[in-house]
Amino acid sequence: MKILALQGSPRPKKYTQMVLDKFLEGVASKGAEFEIIFLAQKKIKPCTGCYHCWFNTPGVCIHKDDMPEILEKMKSSDVWVWATPLYHFGMTAYTKLCLERTMPLVEPFFIETEGVTTHPARFPEQRAKKMVLISVCGFPEVDNFTALVENFRLLCRAGRRDLAGVLLRPGAESMAFIEKLGKKGEEVLQGFFRAGQEIVEKRKISKEAEELVCKEWTKNRVGFREMANLFMTIHLEHAERTRRGEEKRTLEEVLREDMRILLGGMAVTLKPEMAGDLKATIQFDVSGRQAGQWYYEIADGYCAFREGQLDLPTLTIHTPSEVCLAISRGELDGAKAFMEKRYSAEGDLSLLMRLKSLFGPM
Repeated sequence: MKILALQGSPRPKKYTQMVLDKFLEGVASKGAEFEIIFLAQKKIKPCTGCYHCWFNTPGVCIHKDDMPEILEKMKSSDVWVWATPLYHFGMTAYTKLCLERTMPLVEPFFIETEGVTTHPARFPEQRAKKMVLISVCGFPEVDNFTALVENFRLLCRAGRRDLAGVLLRPGAESMAFIEKLGKKGEEVLQGFFRAGQEIVEKRKISKEAEELVCKEWTKNRVGFREMANLFMTIHLEHAERTRRGEEKRTLEEVLREDMRILLGGMAVTLKPEMAGDLKATIQFDVSGRQAGQWYYEIADGYCAFREGQLDLPTLTIHTPSEVCLAISRGELDGAKAFMEKRYSAEGDLSLLMRLKSLFGPM
């Protein structure tokens, strides 16, 4: 089997490529041949609808760019894998440019396919009978991909091809912290790997693999949005400091050291089944490098994360930011650090003992 991956992201090293890499690892593990074409790095002019490829030079486009080489690779591949981030609920411009320039692969005649009118394939050596769609987006709901999936479903119907798999990853920005997602992150990446194996072995990606890759990180969409907005706030602050020449650290370095990311990320991981009917507030009084006051409001299986100071919190934790960050990284044991008085707490200490069971890995 020969697989051609048409990668349409303008940022070839980000999340689209992350999941595509895992998919192709699965492909390679079963001995199939594959190639990636980064469309953003190719010179592809837009289709002008001149029909030269139909009437003046049949099968040959009037444009002189990189597309003829891409068409030759498409003609000799068994599976086309279209990998694109979701832009405005559709494919990227790079992906669309490539798709529109496939006009030379069909003839101008009208035929019927599955009750609709389409065009016949021009080249008998055009082997690809299957397509796979891979896409990522920042929003947490999989419904955001509806228009994109329907577009590719119609493309396959018109081209008499099988849409052999649809692999969608919502909430993709969270994959910047894939090591912090623990088991959930591993399961998602393993789903892409499994899908790559299945397209080679079974010529079809299972519904189980499709469902695995789009599994939600959290049921707490309110918390997810709050965390995303916090990330954007820190990103904006970092960009402003960088413009002023006040910041030498990378954004990734800042995020790893920011207490807001730590505490806000922890809030999102509250386990509703463990919280039950718990109603409590937890005040964090933080000193050290990143001093500040933040608090949790836990009720109805949800944990809100806010900045400020409460009058009568259920539990107050006094800690240097360096100690809290070290505990989150696994460099310090939380219980041992408490016994060594590296941080202190007052109020309902039984709630302090429950924190590890109430919250999952950030």
